[in-house]
Amino acid sequence: MPTLTDRQRVELAIPAYLLYALTSAPGVFVPADPTQAARAEADISAMRSDLKAACFAPLEDLSEKKKGALLRQVERITRGVIAGWKDRPALSVMLTLWYVLKDLTDREVLILWQGSAMERATSKLLPMFAHGFDEQKRDAAAQERARQLLAYLQTEGLYG
Repeated sequence: MPTLTDRQRVELAIPAYLLYALTSAPGVFVPADPTQAARAEADISAMRSDLKAACFAPLEDLSEKKKGALLRQVERITRGVIAGWKDRPALSVMLTLWYVLKDLTDREVLILWQGSAMERATSKLLPMFAHGFDEQKRDAAAQERARQLLAYLQTEGLYG
């Protein structure tokens, strides 16, 4: 990995951190077919492991002190975002995060390299919530919330 600035490291960690936080919440995933529960749980566990790895990957080459400081910055920035999820359905939050991720990848602020932990996680995640794009009102609301979230992150000096 090329030498990254602290800001770039935080920018790379935040999407994975937010997706990990959401997918780790109890009851977020319920398999459509109960007979597939064990397989679904294995897929979800692998996805969470990939998200965790994607969150820490930009910090791997840092000292423990520096790594801790940047993780605290990620946690500070995302704390309010996650608190805002309290009364929202997980599907709506997932759609919002997906639109944020889409914006970042479209602008090449974030590149999901084939075979990377983040790419593996998102390729597993999309089929689990793709049905949410079908409801036009929910989809439009998620796009608006994604714009608001990106605006907030930009006030934090990120994703300019």
